[in-house]
Amino acid sequence: MAYVSRGSRLLAVTAPQNLVGEEFWEDDYLGGVTLPSRPDPGFPFERALAAALERHAPVAPGAIVLEAGCAPAKWLVFYAERFGARVTGIEYTPRGAELSRRNLAAAGRDGEIIEGDFFAVEPRPSDLVLSLGFIEHFDDLDAAFARHVAFLAPGGRLAIGVPNYTGLLGAIQHAADPEHLALHNRAAMDPELYRAQAARHGLRVERQVYLGGPDPDLLRVRHRAWQVPVLGLRVLRPLGARLNRPWLSAYLLTVLRRA
Repeated sequence: MAYVSRGSRLLAVTAPQNLVGEEFWEDDYLGGVTLPSRPDPGFPFERALAAALERHAPVAPGAIVLEAGCAPAKWLVFYAERFGARVTGIEYTPRGAELSRRNLAAAGRDGEIIEGDFFAVEPRPSDLVLSLGFIEHFDDLDAAFARHVAFLAPGGRLAIGVPNYTGLLGAIQHAADPEHLALHNRAAMDPELYRAQAARHGLRVERQVYLGGPDPDLLRVRHRAWQVPVLGLRVLRPLGARLNRPWLSAYLLTVLRRA
């Protein structure tokens, strides 16, 4: 149970159900991290996302950047180094929180990592709330989005990025590893969701872009028969941004601003 303030009252709010367990993050996602960890310009998807964030979600030096589900804090390092931001991350797995702290230290950057549930931590006003590969792992997207808004300062931005499993990559992921696909709420990949949520919460959609092209590195392959076809998608990488379409791109980024 989480609480949100409403005037002078505290209202109890049932937190959304998380579709994944700690082992998903600690074993599958954080297992191969080496420190210091930064967005890798040699990894086409991370290069594309870094460029999109720099263009569409910049912050001023000293601005407060909060990331939900931050481990291993590579994007906090990015904002601290590129913009001189003051960074904070919320991470609910003990290993992820400790790894994030060590990554900031290894990169020589100050910051705070809060070990706790994003839906239970007391909100602090932030100039940018960063949520990358996070919201799609919850069943109640209305509640999850509202919780992000609770951390926004007046005039602050919210940048939400999700993998795009609604087109070609979704069909491949379903065939290659349907159990992995089931850990994602594909309704979070509908761009209309964010326009509707913006209207509900008094936000403005500043930018909504598809990026990454049909990048196979965002796919999880369990069935061996799909390994070669998935790797074959890499031949399309040189075409880059020219292949960014709703049915083809690997990722959707939405940037919103609070009045």
